[in-house]
Amino acid sequence: MSRKFSFTVQYAVPVEELHRAITDDAVWHARFAETDTATLDLTHPNGPETIRIHMTERPAKDKVPGLVRKVMKSDLVLERTDNWGPLTGETASGEFVGNTGGITTEMSGTYELRPTAEGSEIEVVGTVTVKVPFVGGAIEPLAEQLHQRVLNSERKFIENWCVSA
Repeated sequence: MSRKFSFTVQYAVPVEELHRAITDDAVWHARFAETDTATLDLTHPNGPETIRIHMTERPAKDKVPGLVRKVMKSDLVLERTDNWGPLTGETASGEFVGNTGGITTEMSGTYELRPTAEGSEIEVVGTVTVKVPFVGGAIEPLAEQLHQRVLNSERKFIENWCVSA
């Protein structure tokens, strides 16, 4: 069973600034500098002003919801890859894929970066599938919520980066 989702992350910085930050290696290295349970791989396969961000993380067991811990076959490993294209006019598109080890979860979707009156926003549209009999449907909303929390955490970091840059 799959679950479709969509949400929007609001930023208080202009589109050009946000895109420049998202595609800047220094931002991601700073974001992950204090994280000893994560890995980061950055490339620019589609040229300047684009980026491929591959991240993995092993969350502490006490940070994993009880329902998920009950069905895990091994340690939970979260993996996500974001691909962002160049800014074209006032918009940029991206895509993401994610999966987990320890429990079979797959997530994929798109990002659309665009201006707003207050700054900019990223619209996130995707699908999540958790392949666990009986409880997969109950875990899918948790995976969506986790993705939303991570993107909001990234929003706070990037906004602070833009202000201090």
